[in-house]
Parts: sequence; structure tokens; C-alpha cells
Amino acid sequence: MDGTLCNTLLDLARAVQAAMANFGCPQPTDDDVRHFVGNGSFKLIELALPAGREALLKDAEQYFQQYYRSHLTVHTRPYDGIPELLQRLSAAGISLGVVSNKAQIPLETIVSTFFPETFGVVVGGSPDYPLKPAPDMLLKAMAELGVSENETLYIGDSDVDVRAAKNAEVRGVFCDWGFQGAEVLSEAGAENIAFHPSDILKYI
Repeated sequence: MDGTLCNTLLDLARAVQAAMANFGCPQPTDDDVRHFVGNGSFKLIELALPAGREALLKDAEQYFQQYYRSHLTVHTRPYDGIPELLQRLSAAGISLGVVSNKAQIPLETIVSTFFPETFGVVVGGSPDYPLKPAPDMLLKAMAELGVSENETLYIGDSDVDVRAAKNAEVRGVFCDWGFQGAEVLSEAGAENIAFHPSDILKYI
């Protein structure tokens, strides 16, 4: 989701900044938050908190969640070319799913807002299984869609996604337009990099 389907950065950043302000901590910049995203909300808030304020983690994460869930789509929008890509894939009969470390409820809200009746499965962060880069979330989505590893193409935008694809033993394509960019993705071991959503079609 974040950095792949939708540019969620500003809404995430505003929620992180609101949480830090509420607890009297320095507010990270939007670019700081860009580098914090990808490992779930607890890690996001842990990275945003200044040294010595670690005891605030639980309360600050709760505040972040409450604020974010009330401001999910203020700035968030699909990346240019994503709606058209999804329409083409759906028309071709390809099963589609979303796997994100974002918590399940906000993830479902964003999916239903921008991509109604598009995805056969939506798997978000849950206490029931470990977050990416562990393979569990991908494997759950694949099982629900009824597809095998060699029938799966995983699309992401971060080093976490590169590792998740490898851990799940599926092919991956990784997006330069997301939060990290081609250089970081290549350093993480990405072999296939897309520079525009339409580039993904050649890997299908």
C-alpha cells in the first residue's frame, strides 16, 4: 500500500508529528517519516521518538493510531498510473491482493476508498502473525487467493518488501516511485525495478 499503490506519506507524517507534539517531543520532518515507514506503526513511532523518551512508545503509538484513523485520506491518493494498471490486471483475470504492515482497519478503509471491489484479499498488520519481512502475511494472502509461489508476483517499494519476497520464495518487482527509490532497492537485492506502474506489465 504505502509507497506502492498510494502516496500516504503526508497523512502518516501529520499523524506522527501530532503524536510527538502531544507528548512534547520534537516533530520529525516529512522526509524523516519517509525513512521511518515500512515496519509497522510501533517501529515508526519508536524511530520518531527522541532518545530517552522510549517509555512513551505505547501511549504515543496509540495517539498516532487514533489521529491517523481520523485523517486517513486527507492527502493520500493513488499514484499516477496505478488505477489504470489495476483495471488492466483485473480485466485480464489476474487475482489481486494487498499485503501491508499497516494495521488492518486503516488499510481496509484506504482500499475501499480508492479501490472498491478490486482486491480479492487484503492482509494488514495483526497480532495474529509477524509483520513483513516475515513471509507469513504473503503466504496468508496467497492461500486465500488459491495461488502457488510460482504463480505469484509481489510488488513493493522498500527493502522490507525485497526481503519479504525472498522469504516467501516469490518473484518480486519493486517500485522506484515509492518511499525509498531504485538505489536503495538495488542495494537491498532487488533485481526487477519498475519506474512507472505500466512497467509492471512486462513482468506478468
